[in-house]
Amino acid sequence: MKILHICNDYCGSKVHANLYSELDKQGVQQTVYTYYRDPSLEGKNRFEAQNTDFVYRPILNTHHRVLYHKKVRDVYADLKNQLSQDLLSCDLIHATTLFSDGAVAHRVYKEYGIPYIVTVRNTDINEFLGYAPHTWLTGMRVLKDARKIVFISKALKEKFCRHPLVRTILKEIEYRFVIQPNGIDAYWLEHVKTTPAQDNHNVIYVGRFDYNKNVMKLCKSILEMRNAFPDIQLHLVGGDGRYWGGVKNIAYKNPETIIYHGKIYDKAILKDIYSRCSVFAMPSYHETFGLVYLEALSQHLAIVYTKGQGVDGMLDERVGEAVRASSKADIKRAIDKIFRHRNDYLAAEVVDFGQFKWDAIASRYVEMYDKTLKKAIT
Repeated sequence: MKILHICNDYCGSKVHANLYSELDKQGVQQTVYTYYRDPSLEGKNRFEAQNTDFVYRPILNTHHRVLYHKKVRDVYADLKNQLSQDLLSCDLIHATTLFSDGAVAHRVYKEYGIPYIVTVRNTDINEFLGYAPHTWLTGMRVLKDARKIVFISKALKEKFCRHPLVRTILKEIEYRFVIQPNGIDAYWLEHVKTTPAQDNHNVIYVGRFDYNKNVMKLCKSILEMRNAFPDIQLHLVGGDGRYWGGVKNIAYKNPETIIYHGKIYDKAILKDIYSRCSVFAMPSYHETFGLVYLEALSQHLAIVYTKGQGVDGMLDERVGEAVRASSKADIKRAIDKIFRHRNDYLAAEVVDFGQFKWDAIASRYVEMYDKTLKKAIT
């Protein structure tokens, strides 16, 4: 079995490398084709491999952001040029997004007859289906010809199915839907905390400081809760993003309540900060999956997450509270409820962390690849 991964975000996320590395260990022959704009990304997330070839291509330009169809044509032309004869030995393509990678995979399929599966992600729904009608016809073609359509979470699948355009072909494609969550770093699986979290009023946030992650609204919500909980604290870990300066400023003005730790890459240090808190909160507007929720759950924290996004519907309701990202009142209500009823949230006791091991996830992908190929032959 030889798999071609078309993955535009390979350099931007460790998730893909984690999966491909485990597939490599399980003997899957694979080529990772990734395309991007910044030449300095060459070689990023490359791992020591026995069965994997990497093709890094800094071919994107600024105009590709708005000229979608030209981008697809340019990427396809480059892929054919770079892989040439390798395409003829490829059995299956895995496109890691619907509209960008999937459109390229669809062109390969039309010219070479190589079957493909496609993963639908947050950007496919909230950006392309939300604001790019000129891409919709291509997206529908990709969906109709895909052998499998993979979703990282149940919430993402349900949101996808509610889109008016998708509903017009839903009966035609839904039997090919697969829900396959991502895995989490082995460190957290090896350090799952079995004792209850601290019974205090400390909240932690870990992530980027951008609009989508909603960190400023979280900060303001925490500050407004000081009358009810004078000792409340919000521990912020992360950086980058549009609101980085604003977050640091609000922490500087409220040092007793907002504690800014900066970027932390040492997991042992992060684990120590988790151990000082009782709640993890990240009320993102959009979330494909949200690995950090699972990391927090592994440390026995209750979580505040967004309704209809990421982990919503994936886990037992007793792990935390779902909120509307747009509502400070909702965020405050959820945190207040957890503080007052901390023992009702079982976190680590009700989550099977084994399902998030990358080797197990890779095995499920191998099984899916194998079944897809067998069905293609018959």
